Amino acid sequence: MKNILLTFVLLFSLDCYAIKPVREYVTTPDSLKMSYKQQVVKTPDGYDLNTWHIKPEPSKDNKTTLVLAYADGGNMSYWLYHIKALTESGYTVVAFDYRGFGQSSDFEINPLNLYYNEFATDLQSVLGWTKKNIKGHNTGVLAYSMGTIVATFALQQEKADFLIGEGYVYDPSAYVAKIKALKGRDIVLPKGVDKYTSQLKRIKCSMLLVAGEKDEFTTVEESEKIAQLRKNREILRHSGKHTEGFITMTKESFGDMYIKELIKFTQK
Repeated sequence: MKNILLTFVLLFSLDCYAIKPVREYVTTPDSLKMSYKQQVVKTPDGYDLNTWHIKPEPSKDNKTTLVLAYADGGNMSYWLYHIKALTESGYTVVAFDYRGFGQSSDFEINPLNLYYNEFATDLQSVLGWTKKNIKGHNTGVLAYSMGTIVATFALQQEKADFLIGEGYVYDPSAYVAKIKALKGRDIVLPKGVDKYTSQLKRIKCSMLLVAGEKDEFTTVEESEKIAQLRKNREILRHSGKHTEGFITMTKESFGDMYIKELIKFTQK
């Protein structure tokens, strides 16, 4: 539990409202007694992305793979306690680092950018690799905060069986305005952001939108607006702030009530 708390101190100290990559891993899957394979996935524009393919025990395997698109700070090692809880519940997880993060290729980053379009290319590449190499599974994306923007763009090109998004951004321009008002930061939006709303509507796979009742940046009301765009979209509410679902939906083990809802959604 002490290690879990330390990881969350690191994760939330990043104050993820602007890009803040970290190169060094805080831990690796084997240190948490998880069996994994490290794989380099190459993007169409020539970048190498470091990935971890982590499997559950064969007796628990629910034949469902989650590709993790994390938020805008740290690297994939900051999410290993989430991943451990998911694999112990039967999920296969493919985690990866965006270019410029972790051990992926160098990429010049302005920390005041909300996101980069290239991150969508990264997710698209990893999702394509996952579907090609992990057969017989339902394959979806589990996205957090900035990762929901990345997923929205990536799924226009590379389809998934489902999308789970926590702290889902409804309108990037309005999101930037909130960051300015609440954090005093002038965040930059990349080209093509004007297409976001229409592309959000075009995602055809089923969606679960996880929303915190105390989240000032991506509100429950905004997730409800996204859900109303198509009939196959659901809302899961928790009592916490931005991306605190795992913490607030813990009863007996880390994120157990959160994962229970994910299983209901993905195993229909």
